[in-house]
Amino acid sequence: MPPRRERVPVVFDTNIVTGYYLRSNDASANSRVYRLWRNRRELQLIISPEISDEYLEVLERIGIDERRIARFEKRLNGRDTVTLVTPGPQPTESHDPDDNMMLAAAVTGKAKFLITNDHHLLDIPGEQKRKFRFQILTPKQFLAQSDL
Repeated sequence: MPPRRERVPVVFDTNIVTGYYLRSNDASANSRVYRLWRNRRELQLIISPEISDEYLEVLERIGIDERRIARFEKRLNGRDTVTLVTPGPQPTESHDPDDNMMLAAAVTGKAKFLITNDHHLLDIPGEQKRKFRFQILTPKQFLAQSDL
């Protein structure tokens, strides 16, 4: 496992987590990115309490087995590959207010990437994205750009 300082700090939008749990293809970009965090420990996942709550609530709502959700929650709470942050003021760049908590965690946690499939985040205008010190990418874009 790479030391923490060598891991890439990222925020996963909820659709990355749900995409992994609903996967029908282990080779999907969502699954590959998720496994870079969970299995290979190449990524440092940045979350806030609100993001953690959203992950767990959505997994329950879409019918993921309670034991799998409990294992995921244990990973979030006990892994050295997770950084819990308390974000400051939320950015307002996304048209979907729920997405702004992802931006806030990325800012506070000094993420290099916010990985998402959500067009509200991906379509933030370039001049607004430049205010951030991280890139907003799809899983495919992240995999193509990274050396992982």
